[in-house]
Amino acid sequence: MKIALIGRDAHRVLAFRGSFIRAAQARGHEVIAITGYTTRESQDALEAASVRWFGAPLEGGSMNPLKDFAYARAVRRILQAEQIEAVFAYNPKPLAHASGAARKAGVRRVVGMVTGLGHGFIGESWREGLVRTAKISLYRRAFAACDVVLVQNADDRAQLERAGAITPALQSRVRNVPGSGVDLVAFPQVDVPPVAHFLMVARPLREKGLPEYFAAAHLVKHALPSATFTWIGPLRDTNPSAIDLRELQRWLAEGVVKHVEEQVHIQPWLAACSVFVLPSHREGTSKVVLEALATGRAVITTNAPGCRETVRHDTNGLLVPVLDAMALAAAMQSIAGDVVTMRAFGNESRKLAETVFDAKVCDEIVLCALEGK
Repeated sequence: MKIALIGRDAHRVLAFRGSFIRAAQARGHEVIAITGYTTRESQDALEAASVRWFGAPLEGGSMNPLKDFAYARAVRRILQAEQIEAVFAYNPKPLAHASGAARKAGVRRVVGMVTGLGHGFIGESWREGLVRTAKISLYRRAFAACDVVLVQNADDRAQLERAGAITPALQSRVRNVPGSGVDLVAFPQVDVPPVAHFLMVARPLREKGLPEYFAAAHLVKHALPSATFTWIGPLRDTNPSAIDLRELQRWLAEGVVKHVEEQVHIQPWLAACSVFVLPSHREGTSKVVLEALATGRAVITTNAPGCRETVRHDTNGLLVPVLDAMALAAAMQSIAGDVVTMRAFGNESRKLAETVFDAKVCDEIVLCALEGK
């Protein structure tokens, strides 16, 4: 078949879907990618992986229906011109709009993946309520256009059912999948450095828990001056919950947390850290956390949907409450000075990656859905 992957950014296609692409190609399928933002480097990398790239005018933070219509129309034209037989749409906006576009283009199999409910499903303000209502309506239509809907955690599925996005008639189309999986070869287990080096990788969004990470880093640094802290991610983002650039710059100017721009190849950074931290308010299932598990790192994350699935508390890491910088700091400090615990947790993380989150399992689920099995 000719399969189209439809997502947000070209530079994330290989990072998030590389193992799937290789598995699909090994079965004789041709894969193309349709995304919004791209760079020449991203296109070259996709070409080297035998994946042709096509651009569609995607604006992730926009709620403008005219722009969404233009995006859906562009996707439909590409699918028709390329005579695509199967579509795999992921990320919220591509899922919401590309699924219907695929049906109008006559695509035979349409598979959507809910990679997280995101903005609008966390807060309770009237604005977030409006966003949530709009998203539920879009999801309901998108799911109806899909042959199979893959959901990354049980909490998201339950909330979508309660909200009416997954109707009783659609229940049989929904399947659970353990995130996007992790390539255990690309992310081998690496010995834990005997230092307290904390790493967070995330977009600059409040709902990712970045304010809590900075606050906790200050507290831990005061108690343990030798500890180091890194945040990897872009300084700007179009999401409505993005942190203002000037606020980020003030935090970074304090000199406690080192900032590194978004990295295409994250494995060396995971290998260099001793503990991975993601105090997110909600996830689908974080890809980078799965990569940290595979690398053999202790993980500190929140007891929130899509986060708690990746940690067995006090076995491969620690769970803390959402929006609690004090609890996060206490958890970080409890691990920081204990190399034995960091290594024991890291070994358990690797086991969890191998038994639950192996990309081969996730890729097989997606491929079977696309192939109609």
